[in-house]
Amino acid sequence: MALRIRYQYPTGSLLGYSVERLGDGTFFDFNDSTFKASPTTLVAALPEDTGSFAGRYKITLASTPASQFTDGDYAVTIHNTAALNAVVGELAVVMHAGSDATVIPGPSDPWATQLPATYPAGTAGAILGGNLDAKVSTRSTYAGGPVASVTAPVTVGANNDKTGYALSPAGLDAIQVEAGVNARQALSPILAASAGVLLGAGTGTIVIKGGNVAVTRITATTDNAGNRTAVVLSLPS
Repeated sequence: MALRIRYQYPTGSLLGYSVERLGDGTFFDFNDSTFKASPTTLVAALPEDTGSFAGRYKITLASTPASQFTDGDYAVTIHNTAALNAVVGELAVVMHAGSDATVIPGPSDPWATQLPATYPAGTAGAILGGNLDAKVSTRSTYAGGPVASVTAPVTVGANNDKTGYALSPAGLDAIQVEAGVNARQALSPILAASAGVLLGAGTGTIVIKGGNVAVTRITATTDNAGNRTAVVLSLPS
């Protein structure tokens, strides 16, 4: 990791350079290699090259740890140290992973990353890695093959297999025959009238017991012709 500086200027000059981290406006301190608002040593010497490269001033600053040279934009200022560090040039630099080398993305397979890796909490990578931690096949008891309800769904009307079905009293209770009388209660006086013990015939008050029980189900008041003028039902609850 390094920061490489190259600058052209008249030969024989005395130049220096400073580095500003634009993200927070701090400057590199050449005294302890950290960025701060007021560095102890702001400007370092930028030496001139030799031979065929006379007039080119260059230096390579290393190391440039990513903890200090965080990803982002930087400004390298060229100073004339012979003229009270007057600014003679500016260079723009982009740092990534502590280096000024151009980042060239290569082919990558996101599925090759082992999850959750460094994905922060709440991201898709962290959620998948933290919860999908076993093969899906180990969580299922289905042995495979077509599922009849999916390949050939049926309706109740087309189901001819009634084995195991039963009519419960609750089913009859939901059917209202008259106000306050459901289907199960209505069957009780019908059975009593057909097969129950009858008492008081010809007396004006007829009492009819329930079918196969000794409980009174019907009490009827009649006239001389046998017409019922009043009926009291005693229905099962």
